[in-house]
Amino acid sequence: MRGARWSRCYAKENLALLVLEQRTLYFILYMNTREITIGRSKDCDIYLDPNCQYASSHHAVIYYDGRQLMYRDISTNGTMINNQRIHKRAVPIRRGDIIMLAGKYQLNWNQIDYYFPPQQSSFYGPSETANTGGTQPANFRMAEEAAQSAPVDVNKWSWGAFVLYPIWGFFNGCWWAIFVGIFLGWLAPIPNIIFGIYGGRWAWQNKQWTSLESFASSQKGWNTAGLIIFCLNLAILLLFVIFYFILGAAILSSI
Repeated sequence: MRGARWSRCYAKENLALLVLEQRTLYFILYMNTREITIGRSKDCDIYLDPNCQYASSHHAVIYYDGRQLMYRDISTNGTMINNQRIHKRAVPIRRGDIIMLAGKYQLNWNQIDYYFPPQQSSFYGPSETANTGGTQPANFRMAEEAAQSAPVDVNKWSWGAFVLYPIWGFFNGCWWAIFVGIFLGWLAPIPNIIFGIYGGRWAWQNKQWTSLESFASSQKGWNTAGLIIFCLNLAILLLFVIFYFILGAAILSSI
């Protein structure tokens, strides 16, 4: 009887091990063949808000090549990964990489984790862990406001846009700023203040930048020029005030 019980237990353990191995094999085969698509088209696994106009309908594919996760760009405007532009080619990715679709819309790693669970340690470094935040739906919508959480500060005051908004707009993808200057320039300083507040955000959204450095460098140059011109104008205005004050005092003293 003991031998029979032992045989039954041994058989059950072997059966459980066989089922576990089969599931593991199935999962490995599934991960090796699984591809997820990203884009504005609703047939994509991760689909973007239609307002993400610079992203392509089918922007990229993420897949597992047997050793690591791969990101293949198939878009028109490319992708920025860790501040490096990727266009029409595949590169390995790891959790924590900053993936900016079209250089503007940040992809959330929780979305990738849904399709490629973090339990597969080969996707991540030894000290990396994932925060999936629970069950995710099959598809995702990336609102433009969330997608535009760029790894640069686009909400800083823009001296270039404040002082030189018609010229600044022409070189920063906001060509309509010229018409604002022509038709609404007489409302100064209201348009200047609006451009000063939103200039950085509009430049980031409306012009295709090759890298984050090019955007930051360009805006730094415009800000420097705008601040210098603003200070010169302020100094000239102050000189006029002093001149007329002295002139008025001289006239009054001569009476």
